[in-house]
Amino acid sequence: MAEINPSWARWIAASLAVYYKAVADALNIKLLVEGIDERESEKMEADRAELRVNGPFIRQPSSGYFRLDVDSNILLTDLMGGDEDNPYNLMNWAGAFQVAAEKAIPVYRYGPDTGGVDDGSLVGCLSIRGRKEGPDLFHFGQVSVVDRVRQAAVDTQHWMFLTVSE
Repeated sequence: MAEINPSWARWIAASLAVYYKAVADALNIKLLVEGIDERESEKMEADRAELRVNGPFIRQPSSGYFRLDVDSNILLTDLMGGDEDNPYNLMNWAGAFQVAAEKAIPVYRYGPDTGGVDDGSLVGCLSIRGRKEGPDLFHFGQVSVVDRVRQAAVDTQHWMFLTVSE
C-alpha cells in the first residue's frame, strides 16, 4: 500500500489559515491560528476569528487512494461596547465565513521548502464532506456578565481525495 505523506497535515492547516486570513482581512478582524499564533493580550482584546483545524483523519480505501477528512472550527469574538459597536457584526462575520467555508478550498504545498517538497504547488481541494449541505453556525451570545464579548462559531467538515503513486 502507498504511504501517508507526513506533509499533508501541514499543507492543509497552512492552506486553511491562508484562505481564512483573506476572509478575516476583508472583514477587518484578526485571524489567530490555534497552535501557531501566540495568545498575547493585545490580540485577545480585539474583535477576532480563531481557527482550529482537526485532522486530517486519513483513510486508504484502496491502494494509493486516500480520503482525508478535515474539521475546521472558527470561533468568532466580538467585543461589546465602544463607539463602533454593532450587535449584528458577529452575524455578518459568521455569514462571510460560512460562504467561504462552503466553497472548494485549495490546498497548496506550503511550508519551509524542505528540499523542494514545499514548492507552493496545488495538492488538491477540500470540499464539504459527504451529503452535508454546508457549514454549521453556533451562536453563543454574550458568554458572561463579566466579559463583555459575544461569540459564535462556524464549524465545517471537509474532505479531500488524493491518488498517490506507489
